[in-house]
Amino acid sequence: MENTMTFWNLISDKKICIPIIQRDYAQGRKEEKRKRNGFLKSLHKHLTGKETNALDLDFIYGRVNNDTFYPIDGQQRLTTLFLLHWYLSLKENINISDRIILKKFIYDTRISSREFCAALLDEEIQIPLTSIENNLTEEITNKYWFRSSWLKDPTIKAMLIMLQAIHEKFKSCDGNIWEKLTNNSNIISFQILDLGKKGFELTDELYIKMNARGKQLTSFENFKASFIQFIENEFKYNKLKHPIKGEISYAGYFSYKIEKEWTDLLWAFRENKTVIDSLFLKYFTFIAQMCYFKDNINAKQEDYKFDKYKEVFKVEANILFLFNSLDKLYEISSNNFKVNRTLNQDFFESIFKNEENDGVLLFWNSSGKVNLLEHCILDGDKNDNNNQIIFYCLLNYLIKHDQKFVGVELKKYLRLVRNFLQYARQKNDTKYNTDVRINRFGSYWILFERLATSNVYQTLLDTTQVKGTFITDTTLKNEQNKVQMIIDYPTRRNEINSLENIYQFEGLIHLLKLNENISELEDYIKTINNIWNKNITDTLKIQALIACGFKGIYTKNCKMGEMWYFGKTNNWKRVLTTDDVDVSNAVETLLLKYNASIKSSPKEKLEEIVSNWLLENEQNRSWKYYFLKYNNFTSGLNYYAWPSDFEIRILGTDGSNPLVAHHINPFVLTVCKRINNKQICDEDNCKQQYSGNSPLILKNGSTMTCSNDGWIIDDIAENIDETIISEFNLISKDKKFLLKDSLKKDRIEIAVEFINKIY
Repeated sequence: MENTMTFWNLISDKKICIPIIQRDYAQGRKEEKRKRNGFLKSLHKHLTGKETNALDLDFIYGRVNNDTFYPIDGQQRLTTLFLLHWYLSLKENINISDRIILKKFIYDTRISSREFCAALLDEEIQIPLTSIENNLTEEITNKYWFRSSWLKDPTIKAMLIMLQAIHEKFKSCDGNIWEKLTNNSNIISFQILDLGKKGFELTDELYIKMNARGKQLTSFENFKASFIQFIENEFKYNKLKHPIKGEISYAGYFSYKIEKEWTDLLWAFRENKTVIDSLFLKYFTFIAQMCYFKDNINAKQEDYKFDKYKEVFKVEANILFLFNSLDKLYEISSNNFKVNRTLNQDFFESIFKNEENDGVLLFWNSSGKVNLLEHCILDGDKNDNNNQIIFYCLLNYLIKHDQKFVGVELKKYLRLVRNFLQYARQKNDTKYNTDVRINRFGSYWILFERLATSNVYQTLLDTTQVKGTFITDTTLKNEQNKVQMIIDYPTRRNEINSLENIYQFEGLIHLLKLNENISELEDYIKTINNIWNKNITDTLKIQALIACGFKGIYTKNCKMGEMWYFGKTNNWKRVLTTDDVDVSNAVETLLLKYNASIKSSPKEKLEEIVSNWLLENEQNRSWKYYFLKYNNFTSGLNYYAWPSDFEIRILGTDGSNPLVAHHINPFVLTVCKRINNKQICDEDNCKQQYSGNSPLILKNGSTMTCSNDGWIIDDIAENIDETIISEFNLISKDKKFLLKDSLKKDRIEIAVEFINKIY
């Protein structure tokens, strides 16, 4: 190729293709007005003879391949020269046979840019006689063939601005400017440097790097170019059917879709941004990561990095999943060729909102937002693991069954997926924390993929399908029992769904023994909602459960012995979804007794259960008696260190080391509350840290420590005389006194009476 040439020389000899890795056309941007006007002014001077010297536009770098020149540096100048040639060819009524050469100028950065350049030459356009503001731009954009979506393309927007600027600069030129541009006078010329020639060794990688110089290309444009090149190399002979283009290569399919449908899909989520690059990258990363861990069961979380995407998408099934998932989401979102965020939202709400108790509630989303596409492309790596897994499963089901509407089987499937994810948890003292991890997705997927059939329930019951998956036998049995019940009693499905959706259960209702209480389900729903209601105190809930056999939830041992949890507002799940058979029996008993009561209100029914226990166990002085009779035993966190039944400590925190916070013996606390006089005893003075005792400290210097045998009194100030010793039958032991309770006066009552007496 000859070194110095004009634009017309170059385009007459070669096609000029602005490659996909190039940045968008920038000289026409609004903020480039000064540079734009300066360049056009220089062109105008030389073409009108005001400047007699030739204008040298310096080097234009690129490479030649198959009679096509691909510029690497010079795109901006070449594009402006193309627009100038197009404008002057119309203004000077140049024959179509001469103008047709300009069709060899091709924009590959975006399909919309390419189609716009072609339309300029194919469609009829009249150059306005005047140059009032934006009149050429409006002449073009008002044409029937101009697509409004093209205005999203920054290259087209910049070209329109440049065309208007060219019109304003050259509209009054009377000379034969076209002739000067297209003859061999070299008035406007440049030097071509073909970097594809031997010696330069311009590889695709180097080509991309040379275009990644600061403002030249965004990281997304570099990624897109690299990915398309990767697809071309890996799937050179693979074809897909495009609705307009027919059979095209995988790379061509990606190029077309990312410029049109997929951009339209994500456009509604861009918020105040003008591009969707980051949104697409987040979606791309989501699919790549999920496919990576799907295919690498033993991988660690840190094993996946973004650059692994080429390893992932070498697998044809994975790249097709990327394409198909985006196509399916666009198909769902499309409505009369309009795509918006609301339509996406409606689709997801039809699955995950609790309409007629059929919704698959996503308990982990505290915000209540259910649009999983929105979570994916806005939250990125902050998106909840559960969201990512259930979204991938949803996409897979829709693709597998070529489905775009929400059906019953889809909801059944997603409900099972959700429940199995809920079972993936670990005990953390008083809480269940999710143990769902993305790097374990491959093991989850073994089951989830097998369940994605047109008859989800029958598949779950087929032991050959669920064998060898991550699921435990207990978990599997729980869900199979539930499904079998729905099959046996189809009219009960809504009731079972309703129970699953109760916040305190979050999908896991195995504790309720449904198979033994199938006729009670409707009552169970009402009863559970009545008991676990914000109007019922945690104290009354716990007391009623204890009256029905509840002994608390063992969590771990500490320096003071065992630790036990009894439940509290916003954390009943630790109690109500446990696998403990004793807890299940206690809950079942509570529900049956509640439903058998003739009292009118939930509070009265529960109080009756508690009072009945006390009446039936009037000689019982175990820990249960005190928990049921005295409300101060169940207040706050309801978490206890339990060295023995009478040396309990109410803990001040449910953290990993709860003894660090202040704790107090509930017998001591209750006595302080009953005395209600800080001049006699102050509960704050009785609190301890670590493994220390929590005695009742009296202001007169005496202390009273609650033990299994009774109150041990240390009377340092000798406040106790012989009369009191005799009246309370105090037993002297190791220079201390022992105050015992009786059936007539329990430990709280006797302590309060004693303290009042000595004061």
